[in-house]
Amino acid sequence: MARIYISSSWRNGSQPKLVKELRERGHLVYDFRHPQGRNDCNVWDGIVRSRGLKEAYLEGILQPTDFDEMMHDKRAYDRFEDHFTAMADADTCVIVLPSGRSSHVEAGYFAGAGKRVFVMDYGANAKPELMYLIFDGYFYDEEKLLKAVDQPQYGVCHVCGCTEENHCYHPDFGNCWWVDENHTLCSHCAEKFLYGGEWHPSIRKDPKTQHCIHDIGKAFKIL
Repeated sequence: MARIYISSSWRNGSQPKLVKELRERGHLVYDFRHPQGRNDCNVWDGIVRSRGLKEAYLEGILQPTDFDEMMHDKRAYDRFEDHFTAMADADTCVIVLPSGRSSHVEAGYFAGAGKRVFVMDYGANAKPELMYLIFDGYFYDEEKLLKAVDQPQYGVCHVCGCTEENHCYHPDFGNCWWVDENHTLCSHCAEKFLYGGEWHPSIRKDPKTQHCIHDIGKAFKIL
């Protein structure tokens, strides 16, 4: 299971379908169209209307002073907090093309943080980008992307999604630990685990076990 931040454009109609497919495969997915479970819209639409800038916005003739004021609008700050919280909580980014500048900034954040970044290109007129070689994969076949996302990743439990920083806990056994060399399965999700020189049965379904997915951060609590 991965915690996925999908980065794309409001104009990209493929984004909702990919969100649905990834969730059906058991992944946690942040949907910027429904932050924190809300039905939402492009934040700039509301800001330009309230500031009398809708026509200039649609015609692409906003002045730098207009842009500066829009960036410091409280609604923009609130939306930024939604997105950045989700980015911090996620371990994987899927940038869905075609998209805009913000998507590439978001993907750069993930790459810089050492997190996985996949590019899914739905565009009819694909354009090569040299710096995409920084990322973990470029796909134009959706099924191949889905298989890549499904692959276990080092340092992330493939059952519950815990990491070194966001672990599982049980009052009798403490924090979880890795039971495999690849660090893809934690002790609290394993069928059996070695503790104190003895093998214990799985405590995954024990009500006292607190898995990381239950306090992963507000971005993924409401799906």
